[in-house]
Amino acid sequence: MKELLDKYAQDRFGNLESPETDEDKQQLAREVFGKNLVNILDGWLGTAFDLLGNPEPEEPFPRENESSRKDKAFRETFNNLDSQTKEKIKELITETATGLLFSTLVSFDQFDYGQLNITLSPKKFDNLKEEWQITNTEEMLDLHDELYKWIKNYSKKVKNNAT
Repeated sequence: MKELLDKYAQDRFGNLESPETDEDKQQLAREVFGKNLVNILDGWLGTAFDLLGNPEPEEPFPRENESSRKDKAFRETFNNLDSQTKEKIKELITETATGLLFSTLVSFDQFDYGQLNITLSPKKFDNLKEEWQITNTEEMLDLHDELYKWIKNYSKKVKNNAT
């Protein structure tokens, strides 16, 4: 629930206030987890979209190396494509990256080797070693069922925030 994150996030450095109930702690932990996943998704989409849409990197490479050669090869190839093709490639990249994330969350929810537990130990509470449960929740949705809500709430790269 985005509202919980807005309410308990103290600053932009990841410091959280502690909700009063265990249910709110758990929901906040899931929201923080989901927001982080979407930020990572957006970061990789941004990298791919930059390679696809810009003939030159924003910052030149300080020296030639494998990364600069790969970057140049991508940009040169993609620069020759028309805008309609580039848009379809963006859609494909978005669908693939989102699908990969969705499938990873399914594997967390349905882990073959037993019950997979994910917890959050907030920074502010290091000395208390408080842990907020993210997985193993009987009353809550599976993580993969929440992905599209997280994308809708936090993504800046997924077109129209829908997949």
